Amino acid sequence: MNDDLYFYILLFIIVLGITYLPVIGSYFRLFNTLIHESLGHALVARLTGGRVVSISLFQNTGGLAVFQHHWFGRVITVFCGYPVSSLMSVVVIYLITQGYFEEIALGLFILLIYVLIFWVRNLVGWLWVLSVIGGLTAVYIYAEQRYFELLITVIGITILTQAFASSWGIFMLSVFRNRQAGDAMLLAEATKVPAVIWGTVFMLQGTFFFIIGTMIFFGYDVINLI
Repeated sequence: MNDDLYFYILLFIIVLGITYLPVIGSYFRLFNTLIHESLGHALVARLTGGRVVSISLFQNTGGLAVFQHHWFGRVITVFCGYPVSSLMSVVVIYLITQGYFEEIALGLFILLIYVLIFWVRNLVGWLWVLSVIGGLTAVYIYAEQRYFELLITVIGITILTQAFASSWGIFMLSVFRNRQAGDAMLLAEATKVPAVIWGTVFMLQGTFFFIIGTMIFFGYDVINLI
C-alpha cells in the first residue's frame, strides 16, 4: 500500500467522517456492533457451553445479546465483546492488505446469513442484515472490482475505528456514568471488581489493537517492530 499512501490516508480520514454522519454513519457503525454482539458475545457463549437467546441491533448503533449461562461462562462471554471486536478488526485489516477481499466478503456473508436465521430477533436488525447482504451481493455482481474492493476496505476501516472508539466510549462511561457502562457494569456486578477497572482494560486493549491495525493498514511490518 506504500505506493498509494496518500490515497489511503485520505480514505481513512473520509471514512472517519462518514461514520459520524446521520443515518449512513449509524449504518456503517453497525458492522462493529454486529461483530461485538455475534462473535464477541453470542459465539463465545456457545463455545463456553451457554445458550444464545437473541441478538438485537438498534438504530443508535447499540446492540444486545441475550444468553443463558453459568457464572464463569457469563463473565467470559460479557468480557469478550470488546477484545473480540478489536482483534477481528485487525484480522480484517490484515486480510485487506493481503488482497483477500472476496474472502472477507464471503466470511461476512456467512456470518450475516447465520445471525439472520438463528440469532437476530428485532426488526432493525433484520432490515440491516438483509440490506447488507443485498448490497454486498449487488456490488460484487454488478460493479467493477475496484469498487467492490473499495467497499470492503471502507467496512474494514469502519470496524477498526469503531472498535477503538467504542472501547474508549465504555471507558469514559465507566469513569463518569458507571451505571450506564454496559459490559463494564455487568462485569462489576458479577465480579465485584469496579466498572472503571473493566473500562480501563477495554480501553487499553482497544487502543493496542487500533495502533496495530493502523500500522498494518499503512504498510508497517508490525512483527519486526515488536
